[in-house]
Amino acid sequence: MKQGLAKSLHLIKNDFVRSVTVLMSGTMLSQMAIILVTPILTRIYGPEEFGVYAVYTAILYTVSIIASLHYETAIPLPKEDSDSINIMVVALIILCGTILFISLCMILFLQPLIDLFRIQNFATYLYGLPLSILGLGMFQVFQLWALRQEKYSNIAKGRVRMNITQISSQVGLGIISNTGGFLIAGEVLGRMIGGLGLAYSFKKDILTSINHISWKKIKSMAIRYKNFPLISSWSSVLEGLSNHIPTFFIAGTLGVKAAGWYLIAGRILALPEAILGYSVKQVYLAKAAKLLHQSFSEFLMLFWTTVKKLILIACIVFTFISILSPSVFPIVFGNEWKEAGTYVLCMCVLYFIQFIVVPISTNFYLLELLHMQIFVEAGRLILLLAGILYANYFLTEAWQIILCMSIAGSFGSLLVGIASWYSTSYYRKKLTL
Repeated sequence: MKQGLAKSLHLIKNDFVRSVTVLMSGTMLSQMAIILVTPILTRIYGPEEFGVYAVYTAILYTVSIIASLHYETAIPLPKEDSDSINIMVVALIILCGTILFISLCMILFLQPLIDLFRIQNFATYLYGLPLSILGLGMFQVFQLWALRQEKYSNIAKGRVRMNITQISSQVGLGIISNTGGFLIAGEVLGRMIGGLGLAYSFKKDILTSINHISWKKIKSMAIRYKNFPLISSWSSVLEGLSNHIPTFFIAGTLGVKAAGWYLIAGRILALPEAILGYSVKQVYLAKAAKLLHQSFSEFLMLFWTTVKKLILIACIVFTFISILSPSVFPIVFGNEWKEAGTYVLCMCVLYFIQFIVVPISTNFYLLELLHMQIFVEAGRLILLLAGILYANYFLTEAWQIILCMSIAGSFGSLLVGIASWYSTSYYRKKLTL
């Protein structure tokens, strides 16, 4: 018994590490490109231009979270590929509907958005939003299909293609004119190339599976996984607001320049999650989904192995970043970006906790405990809003406001982590009933 369990754990670790390595290689290449090019971009574009870009991407990421109403997250779950391909079609149909809806909303409510941030030419920049949502939404959908098929190299190549297109376009266009609009144009191009390229890489899979697609099956899968749009999509809205309200608040109160500093600080702090945490999350989702159909005890082993490794890595990486950032930022990014180094110190604890929590938070989808997630995300958002309200009324210095939001966000992320652990106990109790 013990030997069999030890053997299972060894296989899980080996397969898991191998899969993470494949995903991480592509992610690392693309992120290294971003790291190398960011000092060039910060000398072409100033904090104000990055602030405009920060507001645009905050809107993009908030909307794109529910672009397919989270049906794409269900793609790895069914036992049969014939079911998964129909879920993918559901997700793509909803994505197209979302883009049409967003385009209509832009026509009706564009002016209030412009008045809120007082950004020159922002209306023109926002016309790229539907294309960005299309590219990012397609990437999200086909990424989950790739995870189901365990074709991790396709995802790695897709991310490299997307990020290289984005940064090369931003540098090239910035030579022509260093306005925020060209930063956004590079974002649009990167998302479109990334999404279309990943979709094209599965052309053969789609053609061979097309006979399994039917309106009856599409309707059946939409009903089977209806909790994803009815419950999970709302929790995702709350999650998106928690992640991006700080950017809107900073741009509206401290100014667009402060939003630019906040963006670059966040970009550096997000590197560990983008390089390793993202890969761990995707592989954890795919492996855990399969282990749940085989053995719950092996699923738990995978969960705790993942948590322990993430804590160890986070301690090393974020200690290193917090020590170096104040002195290194002005040298690497230019004197205009010195304040961003201070922001890094204020935000470090938040990203430390998020690095650990984000991969394991997929438990809510895996265990189909979406009702639990919505309450957790609501609690997280309430904690953040409390921090923002306190900062707005009682704090004046920019670093104090950033630190206050970071502490509030850290408590919210910790709440998500605790709930992710509790979800395993809750699910096990359901199994024994």
